[in-house]
Amino acid sequence: MRYTLFLSDVQRQLELTLLAIFEKHFRVLPLFGDGIVPTICEGTILLPEFIEAESVQDAQQCFLSAALHGAAHLIYSYPLGSSGLNNRQLVLISLIEDARVEWLADRNFPGMSAFFHRHFVKSPSDALLFEEIAYSVAYALATKQTVFESRFVSKAVRLFNQAVAEDIHNPQIFKAIGLALANDMGQMRISMNEKAPFILVPYRDDNAYLWNDYQETDVENDAPLDGQETASVTGMAYNEILDGRSVSEFNKDATLEEGLVFQAVQEDAQSNLLNQPQWVSEFVYPEWDYKIARWKRDWCSLNEFVFADDSESALDHRVDKYRYFVKKLQQIINTYPSQMHRRKKQEDGNELDLEAIIQYRVDFKMGCAGAESKIYIDHVKERHQELSLLVLLDLSESMNDLDIDNENTILDLTLDSTVVLSELLGSLGHSYAFHGFNSNGRGSVSYFNIKDFDQDSETSLRSLSQVKAGYSTRMGAALRHAFYKILKRRERHKLILVITDGQPSDMDVYDDQYLIEDAAIAVNEIESSGCKLFCLSLDKNADRYVQKIFRKGHYEVVERPSKLPLVLTKLYLKVFKSFLA
Repeated sequence: MRYTLFLSDVQRQLELTLLAIFEKHFRVLPLFGDGIVPTICEGTILLPEFIEAESVQDAQQCFLSAALHGAAHLIYSYPLGSSGLNNRQLVLISLIEDARVEWLADRNFPGMSAFFHRHFVKSPSDALLFEEIAYSVAYALATKQTVFESRFVSKAVRLFNQAVAEDIHNPQIFKAIGLALANDMGQMRISMNEKAPFILVPYRDDNAYLWNDYQETDVENDAPLDGQETASVTGMAYNEILDGRSVSEFNKDATLEEGLVFQAVQEDAQSNLLNQPQWVSEFVYPEWDYKIARWKRDWCSLNEFVFADDSESALDHRVDKYRYFVKKLQQIINTYPSQMHRRKKQEDGNELDLEAIIQYRVDFKMGCAGAESKIYIDHVKERHQELSLLVLLDLSESMNDLDIDNENTILDLTLDSTVVLSELLGSLGHSYAFHGFNSNGRGSVSYFNIKDFDQDSETSLRSLSQVKAGYSTRMGAALRHAFYKILKRRERHKLILVITDGQPSDMDVYDDQYLIEDAAIAVNEIESSGCKLFCLSLDKNADRYVQKIFRKGHYEVVERPSKLPLVLTKLYLKVFKSFLA
């Protein structure tokens, strides 16, 4: 049996408890709705309207812990600002800041930590999932215990203890710890699920207070008139009564004339899918194990997805700043000489086809020769359209990182580049496709069909606003599927162009060389069929592995992602010209 405890039953008690402990008055107000996470603003702690628990005592403890934690933030924290930070960084900085304020609260009020670590009832797991690793770090910092050996958790605890000894009152030192841990997570190719609220333990707030999600408003007259109803930041009206302020009713039209005003924060379009991609079909591919020099048959499951059309075009605003550049590229390509192509078995031509003559003579002797004799070879200029290009984008978690020279993410710059290339290829009549991939283990390789060969570019590229980066980079399976897609094309020349920002990796692979070797085998297989591959790597340290995969002369390292549109188009011109040589 579960019990429901309403905040109104303990609201006044919580306010008095906080006043007695911290010698400061905090307002405790309810938030209405299901699944509400506590939040705080200056002088106010907002808690769920009710809590369900196994007992009334458990619900009371949860309310008290949430109130104490919120008060600790209001006393020891100050807004840090979220500019330039991605979601992974925000979560890990918040986690470290939570531990810092609880450490300070326990130091100043010995025994308070017991109210916090009682909520860490779940035992940490060694699963390589963002939520589990973050929980393990929070568990170790709150309980001062570790359940299993983890280099990541040990590093977090060590850095935290060093920062405590250095200056516990400086949040910037602890922010740096969160950034370092987020970077390690990225290197481990561990991504977080951004589609669901991130809640480690139910008593902790959403940390909106840390990231300037609200602003303070100055008022000339702070005190309400006698009998005048005022409004809280949540729109709940309350009356001044003898024992202090308490909620009396909910008023949707209550005016916000005092205190703090929440502002709507626009979601990052690159961090959230506007529409879920639609599953198309599943494929199974082998994988090469270099240690045993054998194939693992049917080892990787790959799911192909397509995106629904978006009402807002992603082309215009991305390509405008490159329009002049695209025009110049078109002019350059049109000056390239076309290669002469010999066509056999023609009715007319300036050269005899000896094989056709012999075959015609044999057919004539057998009495089955046709009336027309196709025994000539002619020479025609090969059209530019005899090229099929598939651009394969790495959509792993690290693509969400910010470019050091730009306020955009690497993913955003990559999508800009593909749109510019699309404008160029479309105007030249070339056959092309834009696909992407990521992975979350061998059983979950995702392949995203952003723009296919026969699709209209303007219609299909509207889905760019839905493209999201996450998880890891199992490149071999993605390359094999890309080859399967381009192999169906009739164009004489075929090219797969890979854009990636890191070496192949995945959550279930612990040997750094394993997926590199498999990707190299995949490239060798594809090139042996006549299809060419090139790679643009956005990892400045890529030389140590990318040459192993794509061979010398078949890749280029872009050290500044902001230059990607220029480098990508220049590379295409280079490759295109090589086909005409």
